[in-house]
Parts: sequence; structure tokens; C-alpha cells
Amino acid sequence: MKTIKSLATLTLCVLSAFSTSVALNTQQAKAEKACSNKSLYGVYANQGRGYVNNTEPYVSNVLSTYDGNGQTTGTILARSIGGNITTNLGTQGTYQVNSDCSFTASYTRTDGTTINYSGVVYDDGDKFSSTETDSGTVVNIQAERVRKYYPNH
Repeated sequence: MKTIKSLATLTLCVLSAFSTSVALNTQQAKAEKACSNKSLYGVYANQGRGYVNNTEPYVSNVLSTYDGNGQTTGTILARSIGGNITTNLGTQGTYQVNSDCSFTASYTRTDGTTINYSGVVYDDGDKFSSTETDSGTVVNIQAERVRKYYPNH
């Protein structure tokens, strides 16, 4: 009788532990949602720093709007390349966010230049970090969402 009671207690403990494990893993899976283009939407303030043409210091402040569907527009409010200042330079482009939250983007400026970036979206889409992937540049962008406003999100 004592053996049956011990076996029943052991079985109950194992089932309880299994149930707790399944519940915790389900909650964790729900918390780790996949990223998509919808992860980038709204208006972001971007700060860029680095070097272009292998040696010229680069800094910029940009406001960019991402539509959650792979399209982006923006304005380079101020940019300095080696001390040469440009203001209010428009951009438009496309982006693709992968399920692991990595992304690529290509932007064309109103001056005709095209730039390409690779990065990561984090903090539920509130921030991203990216690095220009064009030859001769070492530019890193840090961005933070300043406004959510698309009604389809």
C-alpha cells in the first residue's frame, strides 16, 4: 500500500512539473513574436555617425517614416561629410524585415545617390540599428520611434 501511495505521489509530481513546463514554454513562445515589415512603422529619429570615402567624418540627423509595408520616406535634416553641410535632403526607399528581426534597406536621396543598409529591429519596433553596406563607408545609424500613427497597426 505504501508503494502504491508513493508511486501515486511521484506520478502527481511528474505531471505537475510537466504541466508547469508546458505552460511556461507556451508563455515564452507567445512573448517572442516574429518580426515582419509591420515591425517598422511610424516616424523614427535617426542619428548617423562614421566615415565616408574611407576617411571623411560623417554625422547626420534624419526623420524617417516607415509604412509597415516595406516603403520609407525621410528627410536628412542636417548632414556633415568632412565639414561640408547639407540640409533638408529628401530620401525614399524600400526595406525588408525578416522574421528574426534583421532587415535590409535601400534609400535613394533626392541628389540621386543610393545607399544600402543592413540592421536589426528591437524593443518591439521602437528602435533599430543599422550599418551602411556600401564600399568605402563605415556609417552606423541608431534610430528610435518618435511617433506611431498608421491606423492599420
